[in-house]
Amino acid sequence: MSDTSPATQPRVAVLGAGLAGLSAARTLATRDFDVTVFEARDRVGGRVWSETINTPEHGGVTIERGAEFVLDGYEALRAVAERLGLSLVETGMSYYVRELAETPHIHTSQVAEAGRQATELAQTFEVEPSVSDVLDQLEIDAEIKAGLKARIEISTACEADTVAASTLQHTAAFDPKPSWRVGGGNQQIALGLAAELGERVKLTTPVRGVSFDGDEAVVHSAAGDERFDFVVVALPLSFVNNPELFHFPITRRRRTVLSRIVQGHVAKLHIPLAARPETSAIMSVAGRFWTWTAMDASGEVGAVLNSLVGSPSAVRESEVHDGDGKLYAAIKAIRPDLDLDDDLGRVLTVWDEDPWARGSFSSHAPGWSDADSIEVGSPIGNLYFAGEYVDPEFTCLMEGALRSGMKAADDIAAAALA
Repeated sequence: MSDTSPATQPRVAVLGAGLAGLSAARTLATRDFDVTVFEARDRVGGRVWSETINTPEHGGVTIERGAEFVLDGYEALRAVAERLGLSLVETGMSYYVRELAETPHIHTSQVAEAGRQATELAQTFEVEPSVSDVLDQLEIDAEIKAGLKARIEISTACEADTVAASTLQHTAAFDPKPSWRVGGGNQQIALGLAAELGERVKLTTPVRGVSFDGDEAVVHSAAGDERFDFVVVALPLSFVNNPELFHFPITRRRRTVLSRIVQGHVAKLHIPLAARPETSAIMSVAGRFWTWTAMDASGEVGAVLNSLVGSPSAVRESEVHDGDGKLYAAIKAIRPDLDLDDDLGRVLTVWDEDPWARGSFSSHAPGWSDADSIEVGSPIGNLYFAGEYVDPEFTCLMEGALRSGMKAADDIAAAALA
């Protein structure tokens, strides 16, 4: 990656060192732009965060405290991983297929068929409906419908009446396709991109806002004010949507569109196991959480039970803000097949409590349109936007974050030549 004098190339600030910001910065740096990445945390990756959990018999196992699954169609992520020399590990289970704990007589194929019917029904609405709108018209068994609704709410991390039915095509899809993770942890993608950027990445440097001064953008950070020709805003939706956390010049139209994106809420609990289990995926309809065991880079099933509780009401009712006790008890109740030892060290992650995230991934609200997708990704002056909420196809996913960063970089390169 070549370096060019700042005096001869446009200066670009990238705000946020998650996958979106890092992919934008790396793409611009390879085109000899003078790039500076501002990151509030003391690490890169944002909501992609891998750590090691110790198990009593099998040593350290990599867990994903944030984004976990690499899914079908992740072409950008695969390309980046290959360039960085990283391998993708098949999990041995499907993100899309989950057994119902409370109603084992309902087969996963029945929920999948209901999901296909719901997807087809959603296409008949003139305006993008909510998941609830579709389920209200879906004439199927009540228990199957309850399982379908829970599956969607957990996967979108939103209540069914607040999220558009289009989420059925990606986040809440049901085809039994395989899923993968990055060997050694998904955060290896972020670490690899950051290594390519080197000293361009400034950690523990939060940005309060951006203002315009003539043709320049002024970035107001903890390190002071600095002028740039272009800025990529790659911050979580919770910050872009809250002027008290981050202020920038914004149009009324953009504010309206941003209000139609729903911030999800999740918590994850990882529990070490004394023995390696079989692969599994079991969901609690009542508790709005699911649990899974999966293969890791060793080629064996990791001795860890992973779990995620999703949607604002489920996170609240699980009482994870007060600790993992209630969630842990609920998990033990639906996983009698596993030996969960109360004395083993568990790892709880509540993304609402993270000061630089304040929520998880996002989804579109009912009524979302193609025009909204264009608007949310359009620049405001010399401010460009990237993030999982920006990409129209892979919204809320790691793939969407990477693609949005690359697109922002392409748009800036084109503007610089204009």
